[in-house]
Amino acid sequence: MANEVSLQETVVGFIGGSVVLPCFSKKPPLTIQDITVLWRDKYDLKVYDIINSKVSVEGQNQEYNNRAETFPEEYKTGNFSLKLNNLQHTDAGKYQCYIISEESDDWIVKLLIEGV
Repeated sequence: MANEVSLQETVVGFIGGSVVLPCFSKKPPLTIQDITVLWRDKYDLKVYDIINSKVSVEGQNQEYNNRAETFPEEYKTGNFSLKLNNLQHTDAGKYQCYIISEESDDWIVKLLIEGV
């Protein structure tokens, strides 16, 4: 049996700008209620959670307050990408998107930040 390989992408953002960190399910969810997706940063801090298709900012790290968003209208197509606004140098690094389902997917996105 082959090992599941995490999908890795690199995204470049600019200070003060916005960036979309990609995360897609290989197969769209059967029902929208079944969706649980966890976004974590390089320190394993909570960036954003989607629990049973509802946004949960409970326990969200303060660094990401009002800066992180997803695209709820896209959940049914399996798009759980995260938009990070007002980028800062400290945002650079690795982000992990965990799609919790029968066939669990992990996405690793490396964010590079460049000055303006």
